Amino acid sequence: MTGHHPMKRPQLAEFAAEFASPPAGAAVLPLHAPCPIVLACDEGYAMPLATTLRSVAEHNRALWPLDITVLHDGFGADARDKVLQSLPPGSAVIRWVALDMSGFDGFGLLGHVSRMTYARLQIPALFADTGGKVLYMDTDILVLDDLSALMRTNLDGAAIGAVHDFHVDANLKQGLTSRTVGVPRVREYFNAGILLFDIDACRRRRVTERAIGYLKAHAATPYADQDALNVACDGDWMPLSGRWNFQDHHMTAIARLADMQRPAIVHFITSSKPWKPRSGSVNAGFYDSFRARTRFARSPLQQLGDWCESSTWRVRRRLARLAASLTPAPAGGARADATGRG
Repeated sequence: MTGHHPMKRPQLAEFAAEFASPPAGAAVLPLHAPCPIVLACDEGYAMPLATTLRSVAEHNRALWPLDITVLHDGFGADARDKVLQSLPPGSAVIRWVALDMSGFDGFGLLGHVSRMTYARLQIPALFADTGGKVLYMDTDILVLDDLSALMRTNLDGAAIGAVHDFHVDANLKQGLTSRTVGVPRVREYFNAGILLFDIDACRRRRVTERAIGYLKAHAATPYADQDALNVACDGDWMPLSGRWNFQDHHMTAIARLADMQRPAIVHFITSSKPWKPRSGSVNAGFYDSFRARTRFARSPLQQLGDWCESSTWRVRRRLARLAASLTPAPAGGARADATGRG
């Protein structure tokens, strides 16, 4: 992309903080979390944002009020209020930081991802004055445990801490080139949905500048800023335990796991989200149990509509599989299974 200019670094003090549902006359209390938490989304993801933050608050009471920054490129006052009112009283201080994302318009995106995915590239600049560590989280997650241990992780000089990508890292290591077309060949490939930034290290290594440089040269890279961050941090990131970014949600019913087996963070990767009726997610009910405690809870009529849509989709999928199984295989060739693989 041509004509890209890195965002001018704003001072966080310029942005008003809002206290989540404060009791009457309550003052903003000192922040207790070891580091701030940053999320990024547009208003279209207000419900998942509120659900994620609700899960964070419920499992991190010792860190109240949580220090939350939401990066966005347009988030109306009504939607902000609903997010704030979705949290327990006094649980968080939220800073809403508006970014101009137009400079990223020329870069590629997966179909289910908005350009706000590129906002995390700006985190080292946004927190340059404070330094230290920052915990970034996508908004398609649920937090199921105390985050203190993650926040206090010693990165031992690495620019970031992250968890290996469940699919991409394995495909790269197995040499499955048909599934990794265009993906950069790095030593280890991480998922960028949960990132623990060492701000000072990121700035010394010019992580943002190197990532943007990669994007300029490879604007259509398949996993967008995740690819770029993997290149910028190749050999300079610390692998974290998979419990901090559990990605195998398609086949794992989280609610059925014993407490000791449950991950600390569940990340609903890919376009198959548990709040989408057509996802067929085994975690739809589990996710909705958190959503139900927010201002975005579904009404009985919405639940009925979602059930009808989900049921219709499941019947159509089963009929399609049945039809595929009854179709004769081409002469001299094996019939593909329902996923299109032989």
